[in-house]
Amino acid sequence: MHKGLRVLLASTAVLVSLPAFAWLAAELAAYYEMFSTGMNSRAELGDDLGFGILLFLVVPPFTLAGAAFVWWLVWSRTGRSKTTLSNEDANA
Repeated sequence: MHKGLRVLLASTAVLVSLPAFAWLAAELAAYYEMFSTGMNSRAELGDDLGFGILLFLVVPPFTLAGAAFVWWLVWSRTGRSKTTLSNEDANA
């Protein structure tokens, strides 16, 4: 596969996965905060400064790490095939 196409596919996958990983990290942080503080609803999280700090410190690194993993996965899967035939095998 051409390198330009690999870059395009990997970049598109990253752009699609960024919002998904950001949403997933925010949901996990919300559930963690709700369970650790004993809150019953998301409305109670509005007054919690610790939740904002948790979102600020957890969501961006998790999102970037997830997007980097997706980029690496797409990049490695779109490489050359491992079952290429050499000239000697093709002539046999």
